[in-house]
Amino acid sequence: MKYKAKPFLQGCITIIVVIIIWSIASKTGLFGKLDPDTAKLLLPMPNEVAAEFADMIKSGYLLSNIWVSMQRVLIGFGIAAAIGLPLGIIMGISENVRNFIYPLVRFFSPIPGVAWVPLAILWFGLGNNAAIFIIVMGSLSPIIVNSLQGVLNVDKKLYDVLSIMEANTWQVVKYCIIPSIIPYIVSGFKLGLGFAWRVVIAAEMVGVPKGLGYVLSVGRNTANTSVTIITIISLGIIMMLMEEVLFRFLESRTNQWKKWQ
Repeated sequence: MKYKAKPFLQGCITIIVVIIIWSIASKTGLFGKLDPDTAKLLLPMPNEVAAEFADMIKSGYLLSNIWVSMQRVLIGFGIAAAIGLPLGIIMGISENVRNFIYPLVRFFSPIPGVAWVPLAILWFGLGNNAAIFIIVMGSLSPIIVNSLQGVLNVDKKLYDVLSIMEANTWQVVKYCIIPSIIPYIVSGFKLGLGFAWRVVIAAEMVGVPKGLGYVLSVGRNTANTSVTIITIISLGIIMMLMEEVLFRFLESRTNQWKKWQ
């Protein structure tokens, strides 16, 4: 994977500027709004956060909780993908199914994942099952909607050609629909995975043991702002790595595919 030097250097400059502003804000009491000692509790210096970050990694505490959250996200996202992708395709193929199901999708799409937390705890208790349910509900809608939109945007000429060839429904799905909607699938998965990480934090902050949300809750309850900042930074790094390792590759492949059409 090739990287251009200019965007990378510009990104580094942005990070450096943020760190400088952060340091000044901490030293000056949030630019004079607070006394410096109080400000350092609310916004610790970058070097202090970096030192605690390193300690949490060395002890294995941070990495073990990241792994717990990662497992929950992957299981919940996998279930959402297994439900959402075929459902979106079926809705795109069948107008009757779309008329029955799409109103429910529109109804549930705006509901944030955190809104499912009370019901999840009541139905599944505290633990992995509740967190996984919340992740599924939070990441399902973008997968369904993108898959549906992809099917609706398939070139009608492809259907006509397969109709002339007397292709059955499965052959239409296999040779026409799935190849045509791959860019939409990738976009839906990217959005769904992002939502999955957002809702897992909410789920883990309300009694689910272990995970990044649990770490964030501990930092809040102990008034340890460094832990809160470390958790936020960890989430950002995880999503950046996923985009670079997985989605950037898939998007480049699908972009090439679209040029060939």
